[in-house]
Amino acid sequence: MKAISPMIAVVLLIAFTVSVGGILSVWLSTLSTTQTTIVSSGTEKQVRCGASSLIIKEVRYNATQPCTLCNISHYVNTTIRYESGAEVLSPNVTFEVISRGTRNISTHVVTLDPGESYTNSTNATTQGAAAGGVILAIPPELVRVRTFCQTNIPITAECKSGQPCMIPSS
Repeated sequence: MKAISPMIAVVLLIAFTVSVGGILSVWLSTLSTTQTTIVSSGTEKQVRCGASSLIIKEVRYNATQPCTLCNISHYVNTTIRYESGAEVLSPNVTFEVISRGTRNISTHVVTLDPGESYTNSTNATTQGAAAGGVILAIPPELVRVRTFCQTNIPITAECKSGQPCMIPSS
């Protein structure tokens, strides 16, 4: 049996190396193009969502004093406005009212387009042992509203006691 000449062996080795390099080059080029497109799309969404601005226009609450054996529920009415942005915000908007350590949370299905407002009413009555059997109708310490842009980018607004957004009902 005769072996192939060294010259042919070198040519075959070079051809094999070049073809493997070509295949890897095409594969890496396709992979990088796909990854660049995915990252670019995600970044674009984050930039659009980063420009979104949700504000609490006003928080109206009953300003009456605590009373014993009252059969009244007190509500905190929160009006929010989607001030600026280009994306529709998630249909789940969570309202959180904190008053004297009591946290009342409610979630509503609301789709907000840029420029739209929405008013929510949250029960802010504290009654029972924690309140000493007294119904407390006091200004909330904090009202926080949370929703999402593109289902995973949180958009939050807050109004704290003493800020102009807190308005006692007359």
